[in-house]
Amino acid sequence: MVDLHKSFFPEMYSVIQSQENGNGYMFELLSNSESAICPCCGTESERQHSFHPRTARDLPILGRPVTLTITQKKYFCDNTDCEADIFTESNDLIGPYSQFTTRCREYMLKVATLVSCEAAVKILAYQGIRVSGDTLLNMIKAAGKEYSGTIGKNIGVDDWAYRKGQKYGTIICDLDTHDIVEVLKGRDSETLEKWLRGHTDIEIVSRDRASAYSSAVKTVLPEAVQIADRFHITKNLLEALNDTMKSFMPEVVTIPIDEPEEPISIRIEKVVKKTRKRSSGKTRN
Repeated sequence: MVDLHKSFFPEMYSVIQSQENGNGYMFELLSNSESAICPCCGTESERQHSFHPRTARDLPILGRPVTLTITQKKYFCDNTDCEADIFTESNDLIGPYSQFTTRCREYMLKVATLVSCEAAVKILAYQGIRVSGDTLLNMIKAAGKEYSGTIGKNIGVDDWAYRKGQKYGTIICDLDTHDIVEVLKGRDSETLEKWLRGHTDIEIVSRDRASAYSSAVKTVLPEAVQIADRFHITKNLLEALNDTMKSFMPEVVTIPIDEPEEPISIRIEKVVKKTRKRSSGKTRN
């Protein structure tokens, strides 16, 4: 079993022991590195200080949880100007202070971004990964801060609501890749102007009909082409069509309603009654 699972972990770790119980699988890993790079100054060190035990959760095996007990090495930093005298080695398997391996964290992020965090909790639990919705939400926020997307020359600008009727922001997208490149707090012209001054190579801006966005683009990018997005073009068309229809159609249209004809049985009954009255009158006379 130990030899079988060696390929699942980086070469810098040796699989010391593996266990299987009712809670899943557990692997004990020991670092066999001979040096490490200081995360603060980037200096490589070979002077080992001590060992640092960690516990992390990895991707499940056949729907059963996997727990890793990792013994990492701590090194002295030989750089006298560095603030860190001692540091713990880091690698691609697990990040600093993380309770999940990197590959497990990336998988959870993929599931959480495709569905809601609460739905992801149920899906992951069925697969053998137990995590809370708050933890997934914090992972998504942290991943968003680390993301730095490239901004092209064609952008789309629109407002969106943090809370409808109370708090709004501005969202900026790349029209070529359809990726969100920035989210600004506020939807006034000053907020957009400040952002545009750092991206003066933009050539086309697709926006809504808000005058704040229009003035911001004219001020910072006077040569940029401003176009209305398809939603507002359709909205303008419908409003123009509505005004045109109102100009020659009355506000109130009266539809005449003809009284329905009486059924033939009722008409026959009335004729019979009239005939009886006439005959009774003649008899009296």
